Amino acid sequence: MRPESDFTGEWGHIPNALNVPLEELVHRISEFGTNKQRRIRLVCRTDRRSSQAAIMLIDAGFTDVRVIQGGMTAWRAKGWPVLVH
Repeated sequence: MRPESDFTGEWGHIPNALNVPLEELVHRISEFGTNKQRRIRLVCRTDRRSSQAAIMLIDAGFTDVRVIQGGMTAWRAKGWPVLVH
């Protein structure tokens, strides 16, 4: 849910993450597949954009959508793995 510059920049991203900026989500929902029960976890820098994306995905019929509370800020603070390019 982050701009490409955030995803590949100093904040990095979670390994194996798919970057879909919020502004593009409406046009890229098909990339999440047809299994509406698949597990989807969303992260942005804080959790504001991810929360908006969650609403969009739930409205599209996905049922297992969760926002990583605190976003990448919290993820990094916990020392969890991050890829930085």
